[in-house]
Amino acid sequence: MTGAVPSGKFWEEQDGLARRRAVEIKHGRISMMAFLGMMVQELGITFPGSMTLDGSVQFSDILKDGMGFPALENVPRLGLLQIVAFGFVAETAAMPATQYTGGPQNLPGGYDGSIGTIPGGYPFTNQIEDVTARNRALTCELQNGRGAMLGTFGAMLHSELDSCQHHFFYPITHN
Repeated sequence: MTGAVPSGKFWEEQDGLARRRAVEIKHGRISMMAFLGMMVQELGITFPGSMTLDGSVQFSDILKDGMGFPALENVPRLGLLQIVAFGFVAETAAMPATQYTGGPQNLPGGYDGSIGTIPGGYPFTNQIEDVTARNRALTCELQNGRGAMLGTFGAMLHSELDSCQHHFFYPITHN
């Protein structure tokens, strides 16, 4: 029976796979940035200036009770609301995984963008034309994202469960 159209279940699974791959890549990218943020925080680097308009909460004040989850208690509630609102807008309007397009070359994790929020394509880069090199780069991004997801989760667990006063990057930052 060559040329027969597969059942609807097959096509639903294919669409679901593309969506799940897009979500995996997006979460991997977020985790890579989160892991870098943890490293910067561990090194004691903070933004200069104030987190609030009235100047009552400095960026350096956020880390006064520790890093990670204890630092969240020092972030003003309106600041936490802004972080959640940004994530909500990014997930529902700017780059919704339900409207994954594959980008200009139908690549995993590619979004053409929403009008008024994200420009189409990939800014400041050229697409990789060589199929082998492109597949290798995409595989590396997937693997790095998976590693960053595990690393971020491990660092979060370590900051919550460790009874010592040292931190996740102690050997790097405290020589």
